[in-house]
This record gives sequence, C-alpha cells and structure tokens, in this order.
Amino acid sequence: MFFGNYAASLDEKGRVHVPAVLAKQVGDNETMMVADWGQCIAAFPPASFEEMGKRLHEQSRSKEHRERVHRIVSSFFECTIKNGKLLIPQELRSLKKLEKKVNIVGMLEHIEIWNHKDWGNRESERGANDIRDDLNELGIL
Repeated sequence: MFFGNYAASLDEKGRVHVPAVLAKQVGDNETMMVADWGQCIAAFPPASFEEMGKRLHEQSRSKEHRERVHRIVSSFFECTIKNGKLLIPQELRSLKKLEKKVNIVGMLEHIEIWNHKDWGNRESERGANDIRDDLNELGIL
C-alpha cells in the first residue's frame, strides 16, 4: 500500500525521484503504468494495474463498455523506475503543467504525481477537517 505526501522535483530529463518508502514497494527496474488522472498523473505498479485490468474486463460486456475500456487502456504509458527515478512522458508533463516542484502522494494502490501548486490548492480546498473527522465521516471511526 502506498501512503504519504512527499515533496519531490523533476530533473532536466523529466524524471522524478520516487521516495524510497514508495519505491521499495515496487522495486528498481520495475514497470509502472502511468496515465492522466484528472488533475494529476497516476502511476500503478504491475499488480494494481493487473487488478484494475481484471475489473475493467469484467465490466466490458457491452459494446459501449468495451469502447470505454479501450479508451482507458490506450491512455496508459509504460514507464520504468530506474535508480529510484520514474520518467514522466513529455506529453503528460506538458498536459499537467509539471514544473520542477511536484508532490508525490500515496493513494493505497497507486501513487499520484501533482503539480506542486495544484496540490497546495487542493489541500486548501479540503477545509479544516482533520484526519479523524474525515475517517468519522467515512464511517470508519
């Protein structure tokens, strides 16, 4: 499981250093499946991507669903973590306006890579709720 929020930066080649606590769960020279994920970029390790693929396949019973599944699957890039760094495709860096400063956020089964300013704005919008309030609202506490 991926968790936490980490400040990071892109190097001149568009690679981001994945924090060790997250990278060790995937391993070096391991493939991540990377895609546009709304306001950010999502990176799924092989096991999580495979699980999502199974769920997508189960949902693709009608022509409409199959077309949506094909659109989703075709939007992913295969990227490899090398020396603790993940290369973000130029297309995604431009689309999300990733600059030098980014945030890497653990989201249980995947990680998200956010433009630093967008992440700050998102956190400001969340309001004053603390973690306990959020868990209570979700019915976990």
